[in-house]
Amino acid sequence: MFAEKCKINLYHVIAADIAELRGGNKRRNCMEAWKLFTIAAVLAVFGIIAGFISCANNNEKKDDNDFEYGKGTENLIFSDDFDGTELNKINWDLCPEWDRQGRSTWKDDMVYVSGGNLHLKFKRDAALGASKSKNSAIANNWIRAGAVRTRKKNDTILFQNNYGYYEARIKFPVVSGTWGAFWLMGTTVGSVGNGGKDGTEIDIVETIRNQNGEYNAALHWDGYGADHKSVGSDKNNRPVNIYDGEFHVFALDWSPTEYVFSVDGKEFWRVDGGAKFQNVGINKKPNYIKLTVESADWAGDIPNDFNESEMLVDYVRVYRKKPSE
Repeated sequence: MFAEKCKINLYHVIAADIAELRGGNKRRNCMEAWKLFTIAAVLAVFGIIAGFISCANNNEKKDDNDFEYGKGTENLIFSDDFDGTELNKINWDLCPEWDRQGRSTWKDDMVYVSGGNLHLKFKRDAALGASKSKNSAIANNWIRAGAVRTRKKNDTILFQNNYGYYEARIKFPVVSGTWGAFWLMGTTVGSVGNGGKDGTEIDIVETIRNQNGEYNAALHWDGYGADHKSVGSDKNNRPVNIYDGEFHVFALDWSPTEYVFSVDGKEFWRVDGGAKFQNVGINKKPNYIKLTVESADWAGDIPNDFNESEMLVDYVRVYRKKPSE
């Protein structure tokens, strides 16, 4: 407003001087013209500066973590019920065909959609293992597995979010040495030194050591090198048997102050920072979604008679805030 008033006053001065130039001698007119030129130049510069300031104020870029918990016109912000016969490429892409955990490889041909479910297959592939490892035991237990994420292979993000309520209805198989997972990953997890506030891998559920009835949630931050830190859920708190051959709903309620993990509506882990959780801070950066199967030598041997199995996903949903009961 001040800038506008200044410009208006200068315009009035110039208009008055132009009126005066209609009379008087030539020398005076030249002097007055030079004065008007100087004033006009100052006005132009002033206007440009004011314009830049205005644009900066109006178009200030918000950080990519600038989400408000529970705010928005629509509560449901992501949903896939896996209807049809193909993966919805608006929501998902196949994960890159990476070797994982030293005993598995994600492969495109291990993912399909059928019967209202996402199928993530996995099977023993000793021949593939032999091409990856000279250790015969590792090679014989190698698997090829399915994996999808809300990030394209070319790294374009299809969906990401931070604070909100994430849930998936999943049926996990029981195969020792392998595990399925529903987890969140971000492009800033490699950041070091801010207690996870600027990037955290959030594992909503992992079925490691499923043959013993175990499952867990976990957090990883400060990258995956020498500074890596992690914390996992209490192994003695598993309120539901998820290996009964049925689907179960796994959820994360992620707010600015805590993470709350649950299965079938029963909480099994709550993280609010502090010494108990290695002073982990609550991540403010957005993450994308991953659904995967993997295998590792440290997870135990695959059964001798194992050939193939699959992890089934009925739906995945993300809300700005946990829906009312």
